[in-house]
Amino acid sequence: MIITSMTRKIALFLCSLATAVSIQAQTVSTPAPSASQLQEIATLLTGKEPSSGLPSNVNDNLKWKLYAKEVENNWAKYTKKIGLPMIDWAKQNIGQTTDTIFYPFSGPDFTTVHKLFPDAKRYVMIAMQHAGRPMNLGAYSPLITDQSLEQLTSAWQLYGTHGFFVTEYLERYYYASQGKIGASTFLAIFLKLQGFDIERVTPIKVGANGEVEELPLETTLWSSVRFNATKNGNPIVLDYLRIDLSNQGLQAAPDHFKFVQQMAFNPTLFKAASHLPQNANFNMIANAVLDHAPLVVQDETGVNYTALSQKFNSTLFGKFVTAHHAFQSYHGDLARAYAQRQDVQPLNFRVGYYKDGNYVLMVARRK
Repeated sequence: MIITSMTRKIALFLCSLATAVSIQAQTVSTPAPSASQLQEIATLLTGKEPSSGLPSNVNDNLKWKLYAKEVENNWAKYTKKIGLPMIDWAKQNIGQTTDTIFYPFSGPDFTTVHKLFPDAKRYVMIAMQHAGRPMNLGAYSPLITDQSLEQLTSAWQLYGTHGFFVTEYLERYYYASQGKIGASTFLAIFLKLQGFDIERVTPIKVGANGEVEELPLETTLWSSVRFNATKNGNPIVLDYLRIDLSNQGLQAAPDHFKFVQQMAFNPTLFKAASHLPQNANFNMIANAVLDHAPLVVQDETGVNYTALSQKFNSTLFGKFVTAHHAFQSYHGDLARAYAQRQDVQPLNFRVGYYKDGNYVLMVARRK
């Protein structure tokens, strides 16, 4: 989820072309953590003390209390100003769905997709950040613990205000610490903060038939990851896949395109997608959603409003005059719709990019 230039965003997606060749999985003899161990790992990542107590390397680190405070304060701020209003809005305007939810250009933003679709059984998120393994803070050396807490604290310092992490910073977090803070670390945090018990985590990939395949737990490079979790006895599957969604990326990996086409038959969410679905270089993913999705929920950065209106009946929420200053060439048609339509409804929470205090959501149902 980013505020950055279009050039930078596209560059992030195209960078995977250099690594599009198959990489044979290397293995290491690392035992899989049990469900109880995963709870301890996730609890610690949320800034809380696990039932077994604080590991000494964390307890002795002066940055731990600061990190714990940042998570607590920012999550409380987010919940009050964004999370709870979003839940109420979704109940009134989206309704219940137990389908798979498709969230391309997602980053590690499980929070938004779960707030909007709390009853889904499976969430499929696609982004360009490495998944990595969820960080086990208690297992690191003092130096790596210090590095990791510093980076995690930095990530959380503006979350309560923005409701998302800056994507270009997420790449920095992955490479800045020897602990490799990848998307799976933030996904584990968000799952735990929203009341889930994580039962299983495993690396995954998209197979030749376009289906998700689990990889051995000993796989060294976790580019993509699957979480199995439960909340109040209800299981979910969260699949996070590192996939280049540009036309070039999908053309270079037909299995990925097949997977995207399959996922596009599900309700779809676009949020803070840097207007990439409106860019000609990303029209394969955009057209798949326009052709097949039964429901699209998006801010102004999703698929083109005119194209959406041809196949969907849309309800507009919030206020829109112009896009964020980094993307002002986009969505003149949406600005006209907000100015001309008499049925625009209010929106009482922040979502997506800051645009002079104005925020947008659209709920589009296929005609």
